Amino acid sequence: MGGFAFHGSDTDEIPTVEESHDDLSTNPYLVVEVPRFETLTYIMEHFPQIITKTDEETILDRAESSGLSKALLIVQVAWFCTNCASRLIQRLPLSLLEVSTAAHAFCTLLTYFVWWSKPTNVATPTIMRGNEAREVYALLKCSSGEYFEALEMAQKRAAGDSSGPAGTEKITLAANALQHLLPNPQRPQDYRERFFWHRSNMIPGALGRTSTSNEVFEQIAIAISPVLYGVIHFLAWNDHFPTPLERVLWRVSTVVVTCSGIVGVFASGIMRIHFSRTLEAIFTAIFGITLLLTPPAHVVSSGFLIVESFRQLFFLEPAAYQVPSWTNYWPHLS
Repeated sequence: MGGFAFHGSDTDEIPTVEESHDDLSTNPYLVVEVPRFETLTYIMEHFPQIITKTDEETILDRAESSGLSKALLIVQVAWFCTNCASRLIQRLPLSLLEVSTAAHAFCTLLTYFVWWSKPTNVATPTIMRGNEAREVYALLKCSSGEYFEALEMAQKRAAGDSSGPAGTEKITLAANALQHLLPNPQRPQDYRERFFWHRSNMIPGALGRTSTSNEVFEQIAIAISPVLYGVIHFLAWNDHFPTPLERVLWRVSTVVVTCSGIVGVFASGIMRIHFSRTLEAIFTAIFGITLLLTPPAHVVSSGFLIVESFRQLFFLEPAAYQVPSWTNYWPHLS
C-alpha cells in the first residue's frame, strides 16, 4: 500500500508546498519517498503532527472487495472442501484435479481469514503534506554535514542570533524542523540514503525486515506454508494413476513440496551456526547446495502436481463421476 510517504523530487530538491499537492501523473518530476520503519517511528516520536490523520472509514473505503463478496467466495470454497470430504466418507475416489484444487482452496480460506479487513490494490500511499512535513523531509534528506549546519542555525535562532550566512533551502527547512526539538534534538540514527525505500513513481512492493521477531515469524511462515499446501496432496497417495511411474513421481513430488520450506529454513539456520573450521566448511558445502536446490525442486515438483492433475482426467475410474448425496443441499454455484 505504500503507507505514509513524502513527495520527493528527481532533482533531489525539496518540492514546494504547491508541488507536493500535485498529482504524480501531472508532475513527472515528483517521486514517492516511503519512509523505512525506523524512520516512520522517529517521525511519530518527534513530529507526530505531520502524520496525515486517517480514520478507519477512509481505510476501509479503499477495499475493493466487500465483506459480502468475500463471504460468498468462502461459502463456495467451503462447499467444495466439504464435497471432497463427503466423497472420502462415502468411499468415492477423488481425482487428482480435485485434490490440487482442494489444496488451493484451503490456502485461499486461510488467506481470506488473515486478510479479511486488508484493503486491496491500493494505488497510492497516504502523502504527508504541508510546511511542517516539508521541513521534516528536508531534515531527513540532510547529509551529516548538512545536519550540523542546520542544527547550528536552529540553535542561533533560538538564542536570538540571526547573524551568519544564510544556508541553502534544505538547511533552512531542516533548521525549522530542529527548532521544535531544542534544546536536546535527537538525530535519526542512519544516513540519509537509508531513510527511505528506493525512489520510484511506483509504490515499493517489497518490505524489509524490521526486527528480529519479524524475521522469526518470516522463517516460520516459510516453513509452514508449503506444509499447508502440500499435505493435502497426500490424499491421492493411493489414487488411480495412468502408470506406476506417475504414482511414484506424484508421491515424491508431494513429499518435496511439503518439506521444501522446512528443509530450506533448517539449512539456512545451520549455516548461521558457528562450528569448527573443518565442520563449518563441510556444513557450508552440504547445506549451501541444499539451499540452492530446494527452490527449483519445489517449483518443478509443484508444476508436476498440476500437470499430472489434468493428465489423469483422461484415465478416471467410473466411480469418480458419481456425485456425493448430501452436499447437493449446500447452497453453491455449479
